[in-house]
Amino acid sequence: MRVCNVGRRLRGPGRGRRVAVIGAVAAVAVSATVSSALAATVRPGQLRLPTSSVVSGAQGIGLSLVYTAPSGAVPGAVSVRVPAGFSTPQTGSASAEGFLSTSSSCAQFQISGTAAQPDGSTVVTVATNCAAGQIGTISYADVTVPTAPGSYAFPGTFTPVGSVPIPFPTTDTITVKAGVLATLTISPPTATIPPGATQNYVVQGFDAVGNPLSNPGAYFTIAPDGSCALSTCTAAVPGAHTVTAKAKGLTATSALTVVGSSDADLSIAQTVSTATPAYGSAVTFTTTVTNTSATVTSTGVTATVPVPAGLASPAPDPSGSTSYNPSTGTWTVGSLAPGASATLALSGLAGDVSLGTQTVTTSVTAATPDANSANNTASASETPRPAATQVVITADPGNPPPNNVDIGVPGTVSWTATPVNADSPAAATPPGTISWICESASGNPCPAVPALFPGSDIRVLTFDRGQFSSVDTITITALFVPDGATANYVPEQVFAATSFTLTNNG
Repeated sequence: MRVCNVGRRLRGPGRGRRVAVIGAVAAVAVSATVSSALAATVRPGQLRLPTSSVVSGAQGIGLSLVYTAPSGAVPGAVSVRVPAGFSTPQTGSASAEGFLSTSSSCAQFQISGTAAQPDGSTVVTVATNCAAGQIGTISYADVTVPTAPGSYAFPGTFTPVGSVPIPFPTTDTITVKAGVLATLTISPPTATIPPGATQNYVVQGFDAVGNPLSNPGAYFTIAPDGSCALSTCTAAVPGAHTVTAKAKGLTATSALTVVGSSDADLSIAQTVSTATPAYGSAVTFTTTVTNTSATVTSTGVTATVPVPAGLASPAPDPSGSTSYNPSTGTWTVGSLAPGASATLALSGLAGDVSLGTQTVTTSVTAATPDANSANNTASASETPRPAATQVVITADPGNPPPNNVDIGVPGTVSWTATPVNADSPAAATPPGTISWICESASGNPCPAVPALFPGSDIRVLTFDRGQFSSVDTITITALFVPDGATANYVPEQVFAATSFTLTNNG
């Protein structure tokens, strides 16, 4: 009645339209009030997830969600969010993983849709029309479980027809637990000791998908001689030994070398400054040779360090008095005193992405006997990735002071656009095209110069000052589009802009 009375009090032209608008607004308000009132009185019922825990990475698991309608039940929709990491719920194929189906005694309990969410989860919606206390089951079949242990929530809501979503009172969760022991690792994988010294070991266990497990309770043995006490092993006889860790039927081994007093022991290590350098950026392979013996000098030490084919502009830097021949990859070290080291840094620029992974595998030999050959080789790899590009606008040195162009003075002004490798500006110029855009603050058109023509690919934008008719502020933008034929650059266009003010002091 209040809406009608308000409408009658309006007078003059257009009063019918005003009455309609006010009536529509009032109807929306009434609808919202009714929706809120309905939501306040409706109980959502119960949504229960019977399964409480699963093993990480398990496949072919069957899960279900059970909905129980409350007293005073009304038609609506049950929605539940399946967290990311579980198989994507789907209704298309019963033989594929994540298939959804329903069963119930309700008048209606049917999957009405699935919706992927930005966080990787999926919302499953079921249209419902259940009498009080009736039960509907959502079956989620052939499910692959996330590999990361943790607690995964399945929050749900009930939305009465014509109302707003009402959260279920509780949110069930599934705990993903690490699986049983599947593999062992032992650290260090190799070691060298003098006779009678000891070496301590650490064993780590993992489940089938690589989750670390707590102490697997390993015990240790050593062969062909020596002894182990808990995780510490020793041997007195020079030569190669094998330390074995055992736990629950699994084993892991480590090579232990006992070095006699007359033996040297060379070890070689290989590293790379970055595993994924951008094309054209600096990368350094570093080789280190060490004589780990505490008493014996190693003589005639030579290492093989090949230059990777994809390393551009290689520059070797051998330490001390050592020398390196890049054509053969031979690094002549000479003699290494007990505990001494030598290094070779092989620097260059990451090469073409199409060449793929570049691996440097090194090895070392000596004239002095080396009882431990297990540590005489090493490798390191890098894989070039496409570099980002950027465009740099440079003002001609003959231009007037920055941001101030006097159009009353004869002459020209110019700017040059240069595309560069954003990760390594000193690298070769990226291939591609340049386009210029010119805009004025007043909205007046910029002079029609060749560099502004579509598809011109002119790197230098030049204006005659006399081409401008009035004071203004001009913004010029250089747009660079990389050549799509090269894999060395990210195929995304980039731009740069600069502005200058037109004055007339002539």
